[in-house]
Amino acid sequence: MTTTTSKRKKYVREVKPTWWKRLDFYKLYIAREATSVPTLWFCLVLLYGVISLGNGRAGFFDFVSFLQNPIVVILNIIALAAAVLNTVTYYKMVPKVLNIIVKNQRLNPNIITLSLWALTAIVSVVILILMYI
Repeated sequence: MTTTTSKRKKYVREVKPTWWKRLDFYKLYIAREATSVPTLWFCLVLLYGVISLGNGRAGFFDFVSFLQNPIVVILNIIALAAAVLNTVTYYKMVPKVLNIIVKNQRLNPNIITLSLWALTAIVSVVILILMYI
C-alpha cells in the first residue's frame, strides 16, 4: 500500500469559541446540551436519597433536612427548569426526525407532539396518584 503526500498545506477552517452565538438555533442547541449539568445534579441528589433511605429512619430525616436547604431548593428548581427546556425542545424535534407514513401520507407533526404531551400528562398523573395511595 502506497501513500501519496502532497506539498499543499491542508485547509483547516478556523472555528472561533463564540461560533454558537451567531444564530438563535445554535444558542438553543447549546442551552439544550447544557441541561446535562443540572441533570447530573438531580441524579446525584437521587443517589444520595437512596443511600440515605438505606440508612434507616435517621438517614431519611437527614435527607429531608438536606432537601430543605435553600441552596438545594434553588438548584432543584434550576434542574426542573432544565428538564422542562429539554422536554419541550425534544418534543418539538421528534416529529422532524420520526417519519411515520399512514396511507401514503406523512403523519401530521402536531399529532406526534400532542401524543407525547398527552403521554407525559398521563404518566405524571399516575405517578401522583401512586404517591398518595
